[in-house]
Amino acid sequence: MRANNEERNAMLALIKQWEQSGMRQKDFYQQHKIPAHVFYYWHKCYKKPKTGVHKSVPAASSFCQLQPSVPSAGNMEMHLSNGNRIIFNQPVSVDYLKALIS
Repeated sequence: MRANNEERNAMLALIKQWEQSGMRQKDFYQQHKIPAHVFYYWHKCYKKPKTGVHKSVPAASSFCQLQPSVPSAGNMEMHLSNGNRIIFNQPVSVDYLKALIS
């Protein structure tokens, strides 16, 4: 069931009020007798871009290509497909890397 404009505006105003209050989310929604799932839903709606234009985000893959190389002086780097990298200052096991990316 879709919310009508009045309900939408009221909930988004409450989310804005929470942001300005400095309260913890849980304290705020309990004080206003809002179920947690409802608060989180409207918080997610509030955070969406206001223009209605969404950036296309490539679907996250559950696979990551590892390119092993010989570490120099114990330093290792893992380059992730999203551009991030993880630097290890000591050698780590393959099992550790598998656990890290899963």
